[in-house]
Amino acid sequence: MSSQQFRFTYFFVCTVFTINFISCRSTGNHHPELEKYFDAYNVQGCFEVFHLQKSEFIDYNYDRCSQRFIPASTFDIFNSLVGLQTKSIPDKNNIIQWDSTVWDSPLWNHTQNLNEAFRNSTLWYFQEVARRITASKMQQYLNLLHYGNKAMDSPVDSFWFTGGLRISCDEQIEFLRDFYRNTYHFSPEAVDSVKKILLLEDRPGYKLSGKSGWAEMKGIEKVDSNLNFAWFVGFVEKGEEVYFFATNIEAQEQSQNNLEAAANEITLQCLKELRIISGDYPSN
Repeated sequence: MSSQQFRFTYFFVCTVFTINFISCRSTGNHHPELEKYFDAYNVQGCFEVFHLQKSEFIDYNYDRCSQRFIPASTFDIFNSLVGLQTKSIPDKNNIIQWDSTVWDSPLWNHTQNLNEAFRNSTLWYFQEVARRITASKMQQYLNLLHYGNKAMDSPVDSFWFTGGLRISCDEQIEFLRDFYRNTYHFSPEAVDSVKKILLLEDRPGYKLSGKSGWAEMKGIEKVDSNLNFAWFVGFVEKGEEVYFFATNIEAQEQSQNNLEAAANEITLQCLKELRIISGDYPSN
């Protein structure tokens, strides 16, 4: 097979996967009763789960699940994966030196490795990873992995939190599914490393993996300047079954910590009600 034929075949297969994913989306199982968990925190938002083995969607606020929002720190998943794949960072223990700039978050103000930076959402660390990847390669991988609207209209070290990059719950789940199954044939070491840093809880009966994110929408969207926005995305592994989830919420004048915690708690409440997780559960 020629290289041109290979590229065409690869593009065709990836396109079919995407079309099938979107067409299955319309047959989701809608749960309006989950609204009570959003109301408890006085937020607007949506929640979505995709059962890999059954190819079945479960959601709350179906229309919002297809709307795109800034990815904020959930982009650390993509950044880590591409950084490891391109050898911009050699492994999850790779240390990047803090330059002594004092940030508002005390968790950012020291030298750290990928594993710690991922858990802390350390912005300066992932800015350096992005610079090492380079803008041209970053755009190539945004296109290859069909990440949201694939827009990189600002510098490579800021486009996911101040630029035009946008992604929906539907697309977050599609990205997580393809990453989990390694659809794009990345190195197994890179995929396995990101799975390890995503892991939040390893409990009897299930494993919970995920990443939160937050953005202040002032100056980014044509909305009220006091509107804040948060994500919680990830997956639950129960034996041979895998459930991918994505939640986003918005609220007026809530702090980053409070809104991220709300997104996490709402997600966990929904997963518990759907019997995907059980018992007590973590708050990250």
